[in-house]
Amino acid sequence: MEIVPIRERDLPLRESGPRTAWLDADRLTFPLLLRRHRPGDRFHPLGAPGKRKLQDFLVDLKIPWPERKGVVVLESAGEIAWVVGLRIDERYKVTEETRRGAFLQLL
Repeated sequence: MEIVPIRERDLPLRESGPRTAWLDADRLTFPLLLRRHRPGDRFHPLGAPGKRKLQDFLVDLKIPWPERKGVVVLESAGEIAWVVGLRIDERYKVTEETRRGAFLQLL
């Protein structure tokens, strides 16, 4: 993970892909926890109107059951900030007000 200053002219951010994510570093609470998803997990998918069960989100994406078991999430203070490789949480997205961005990359 790398934390970098972000200015409006930096937006939109580059280097985006399924194994990378840009999050608002000032909204994150450290330490972060990387873990497998659990029954009952909920998050607010980027671009969605509100919170959803992670299981429903994965079914809607038509992710096969064997792959769903391997889904990993990045947790910040008990909240899912990133469903790794799939979607960040709306609450942690980089906006015009973001001053420090956290660039995460899964190797």
